[in-house]
Amino acid sequence: MQEVLQGFKRIEEAAALIASRNGKRVFLVTGLHYESAGRSLLENKIPFTQYLKKGVNVKEEEASLACQAFKDSGADTILAIGGGSVIDLAKTIIYQLIKKVEKKPLFIVAPTTTGSGTEATHFAVMYQEKKKLSLVHPMLLPDLVILDPELSFTQSPYQTAVSGIDVFCQAVESYWSKNANQESKEYSAAAIQLWKKYYHIAISHPDKESREGMLQASHLAGKAINITRTTGPHALSYYLTSHHSVPHGQAVAFFMPVFFLYNHLSIDLLELLGEKNPVLAVTMVREWIQTAGLAIRFDELGLDKHAIIDPLLDEINQERFENNPVAFNREQLSELILILC
Repeated sequence: MQEVLQGFKRIEEAAALIASRNGKRVFLVTGLHYESAGRSLLENKIPFTQYLKKGVNVKEEEASLACQAFKDSGADTILAIGGGSVIDLAKTIIYQLIKKVEKKPLFIVAPTTTGSGTEATHFAVMYQEKKKLSLVHPMLLPDLVILDPELSFTQSPYQTAVSGIDVFCQAVESYWSKNANQESKEYSAAAIQLWKKYYHIAISHPDKESREGMLQASHLAGKAINITRTTGPHALSYYLTSHHSVPHGQAVAFFMPVFFLYNHLSIDLLELLGEKNPVLAVTMVREWIQTAGLAIRFDELGLDKHAIIDPLLDEINQERFENNPVAFNREQLSELILILC
């Protein structure tokens, strides 16, 4: 059972929380932006070794290096403080230990971005030679999550936009997923409502309330996809990320308008979004994406849609598309993508 602690400055309790759970030595995983701040949380309080996540995505080689560094450290606890890739890197360490039937360390995470929701899921994403791999195991769910909104204050407007749009995409995809149930829909609906209220404020005029609202929305969306997994937009997004370095949230949002038509939105989802029909919903979501400063057309990403359409559909992630409410239809998808993107 995952424990969640919420509130401003709760991250300052990290060392005490670890000690109270019999942690003796910590393997601290952070990104470069949180290098010194992360170190100061533990210095003179508990022994630790710090590992810095470099780059955006988690690659197989980096995961192996991080796992070996953890073993060499002699730590019995992993504390990951960072965005989705930092937390996913920590998860890959757990996954490798499980595969080798080694003891799982105490696993604590604190997200610094309001987007991925990975702190609430039992899976992780890793790339192997530009191919996305999904790692899935119940033990990848962190034991303790610290939701401290203050950690997200350093996000730039663009980072807030890119990470935050993924909250919306995850919540909507979970809602229409073939695997959706009453519990996941409640999480999704709550996430969408919070997102609608706080997303654009957090980008243009961020304050404590909007940061806290977006962090909660992200966590709820993560709890939703932990039940249902993601669907079509995510299935298409990985090609843009791995081959053209398009940030994950931007890549997923790029295809959301397509699936608002492809998936024939249900009446209850339309009501939740605040629109009367799928065509109006497409216009609405495109406006939301543009207002956030994100791209809705291939030329805005510096890409030729006619040149990219075939490799994009050739490399679609079928595992994710299996969760989509409408089966894969290459011709129909191609037509919609070329029209809308």
